[in-house]
Amino acid sequence: MYVNQDFDIFADPTLAGRLGQIRQILDPKFEETVAALQPTLAELGQPLYPHVALHRRRTKNPPPDTWVALSTSKRGYKRLPHLEIGLWDDRLYIWLNLLDEATNRVALADGVALSTVTQLPAAFQCANDHTDKRAPQPLTTATYQALLADQHRRKHAEWQVGRDFLRGSAFFTGTAADQLATIQATVGALLPVYRELLN
Repeated sequence: MYVNQDFDIFADPTLAGRLGQIRQILDPKFEETVAALQPTLAELGQPLYPHVALHRRRTKNPPPDTWVALSTSKRGYKRLPHLEIGLWDDRLYIWLNLLDEATNRVALADGVALSTVTQLPAAFQCANDHTDKRAPQPLTTATYQALLADQHRRKHAEWQVGRDFLRGSAFFTGTAADQLATIQATVGALLPVYRELLN
């Protein structure tokens, strides 16, 4: 599935070259991942629809990351709580997101029980900016409460919970079955939080 060589795509300095490799190499992997996740996603209790990043607004600079988002709407995802699986130039990420554009973002974040978030596994993180790969911090009660406070203090602060897998880590050197199991476990762990965001 995902391998260390996938990150070499982001070394292409041209828009056409990088987009071409994203379409040829990464987008099919995203589609395979979504298909393999269907039994896990079914546990949410409502259908999720995939949205593979098209990068249509880019006319000059190549995208620094790319992704597939999963939301409850066929039409879009940015205004809704959504799952996102993607790659930067040095990591694969799996996040549950409330972006700046999300409707009722602050109220939705405040509505998630602290205990639901803090029961996530130790490797999970939280962040306030989906455009900054260095924003994530280890998920603790203190960092999560700071994230919630940031929602009220800063107009454009975002809400993210999930985890990264860095290039060169064991995630990329194991078997495809092991990798898929890790992705399924990560998404499965996020579903209780996602369920509260939707309710």
